[in-house]
Amino acid sequence: MKIQESKIKKYSGETFNVTKTNKVSRMTFSNGDWLENKEYYGKVFLGDCDSCGSISKLYKDFVFDKILIAGLGMGLLPNYAKHIKNCSVIDVIEKNKEVIEYVDYLDDSINIIEADAYSYVPLKKYDLIIFDLWWIEKDVTLKIQKSLKKQYKEYLEDNGKIIFPLINK
Repeated sequence: MKIQESKIKKYSGETFNVTKTNKVSRMTFSNGDWLENKEYYGKVFLGDCDSCGSISKLYKDFVFDKILIAGLGMGLLPNYAKHIKNCSVIDVIEKNKEVIEYVDYLDDSINIIEADAYSYVPLKKYDLIIFDLWWIEKDVTLKIQKSLKKQYKEYLEDNGKIIFPLINK
């Protein structure tokens, strides 16, 4: 589920810009990375895409209600978790204050926490913790994955999952 386009404003800031082309919003960061307000993003990353290979297999027979998302972006994952997956707890970690202030169009029940995912200590347990922090998969080393899994493991409910949505994994 994408964000309603009328809620997304054009923006030019220090760390990112938001433009609209053919009525589709695009958030472009200062390093050149970008994402668009498209339907497929939540479907793929939260397991509702049967033809999406290994990512959808991670969600087979897995039900979640309480989710922690590392990385806010345009808010596509928390929006999808709220309105399609009907999650009752949606916490999002984001360290970029400018992004947090910009993304003011999400449902008020979505809790955005200004923090760095590498040092944040959760206050509760989750069924699903998903790390949507990187744009280039080669930057997500096995060492980083192991470190984050170790750090967050105790904040998982029984049978909970930590997912790094990487195409090559």
